[in-house]
Amino acid sequence: MPPVFFEPPLPGDIDVVKRQAGSRRFDASLVRGVSRRCRHGFPLVTLCDPLKKGRPFPTVFWLTCPQLSLRADELESAGEVRSLGRHIESENPEGWRVFNLEYLLFRVFLLGPERTRNIMREDPSAWNSFAATGVGGIRAGGGVSMKCLHLQTASMIGFGWHPGENRLQEMLGEVECDDPSAWPCGAP
Repeated sequence: MPPVFFEPPLPGDIDVVKRQAGSRRFDASLVRGVSRRCRHGFPLVTLCDPLKKGRPFPTVFWLTCPQLSLRADELESAGEVRSLGRHIESENPEGWRVFNLEYLLFRVFLLGPERTRNIMREDPSAWNSFAATGVGGIRAGGGVSMKCLHLQTASMIGFGWHPGENRLQEMLGEVECDDPSAWPCGAP
């Protein structure tokens, strides 16, 4: 397993995450912890519960940093999701398979034994979804397929690695802002 560490949200973190999300759809009740903070102390990536209202929620790591979210938006608009996928397909397809398998296993780990047993018994289709999907609900074990750069960035930061890490870091540039007061997280 990758070196995934997180801490419970501190007082005020959920309010910061809500401000960071702005108009993006985000259910703050899913936050189980902060996977990484920026150098200013604000949540950069949160760890989410793998269940939302009893159904599988495919996003373990949620990118909350507004600067990185904006950068991911810009890169997606420029077609960089496909570019990153092609890069991984040609440079590290086995790494992609391993990454998705680790993601799948981590989601199951987050469920814990009791919820795992309950889902297996009460909702086999939900369990099958857990057992077959990796990053963002993409079928694990297939070729390189990805949904968005927000998810790839959050997963790279949360897991501490990514099969296209060098390319992704090159695309993103600086990961942290100089002045958090210029962003919603630094606003009172």
